[in-house]
Amino acid sequence: MEKSHPRILITGINGFVGQSVAPFFAERGYDVVGAGRREFKCDGVKFVPVSRIDRYTHWGAALTGVDVVIHLAGRAHKMKESPEDQHLYYETNVEGSVNLAEQAIKAGVEKFIFVSSIKAMFSGACEEPLVESLPCRPHEPYGLSKLKAELELQKMTEKSAMKLVILRPPLIYGPGVKGNLASLIKIIRRLPVLPFGGIANRRSLLGVRNFASAMEVAIQSESVNDKTYLIADGEEITTTDLVRRLIAVFNPSARLVDIPGWIWRVGCAIPWLSEKVARLTGSLPVDATLFTRDTGWKAPFSMTEQLKD
Repeated sequence: MEKSHPRILITGINGFVGQSVAPFFAERGYDVVGAGRREFKCDGVKFVPVSRIDRYTHWGAALTGVDVVIHLAGRAHKMKESPEDQHLYYETNVEGSVNLAEQAIKAGVEKFIFVSSIKAMFSGACEEPLVESLPCRPHEPYGLSKLKAELELQKMTEKSAMKLVILRPPLIYGPGVKGNLASLIKIIRRLPVLPFGGIANRRSLLGVRNFASAMEVAIQSESVNDKTYLIADGEEITTTDLVRRLIAVFNPSARLVDIPGWIWRVGCAIPWLSEKVARLTGSLPVDATLFTRDTGWKAPFSMTEQLKD
């Protein structure tokens, strides 16, 4: 791209990632348009309301003059999902993404960055590091919808002038984080003794500021066009190490206690507890060296810096 500061549309501006990514780009002089359900106020960001995302959404006002789309919006993974609601993953994540991309092509958008998920590759735990060349084997609605969206976007853009970049992050952390990590932080804040020692798994995480930095590189680099990448901080960590770092930030007086491995194995065998224990003790390492090799990008912020945020 010839322009050093293209006009960017960020969808899902009200989400956990969008709230951090939008100021990141605005502070660097980018012309940012943010689309979301609720008004978003930030210097340098023009807000455009979008009530829902599906195949009927009209993106005309949001796409006016836009060079790059960063598509963050989508139906997020939910642990307790009603079977009757699972079709919404397809309607939002697949049909909604395809509809946006179709309108972006017609509007002359140069690059479309689709934020997918590591769950498009694999559902659950995995001991070996995931790399882009491995086959995708999601088996739950969220991951399946993200993978289907990737495939549909690839088919659309291969015959168009718009370039596609697919980014698959693992668990993202940062200010306003939700889900499992938010629940873990609440526990750490409240308890003086924390039974999370001795968990010898391997996890890759991604700080939201590092993610924003990687997105900027994806915008500026031609070498990433029409490719799919895993993105991570580059540091594998055990759940025990993560808890130790969270203790240092949120509850320095708390004590970390080791739990024998057989107790965790028993927990995995209890039906109502097995899923929670598996999320806590399972491994999911990510090898993100391909993006680094293609672009020279390295995570600019340490985990400790971002946890303090």
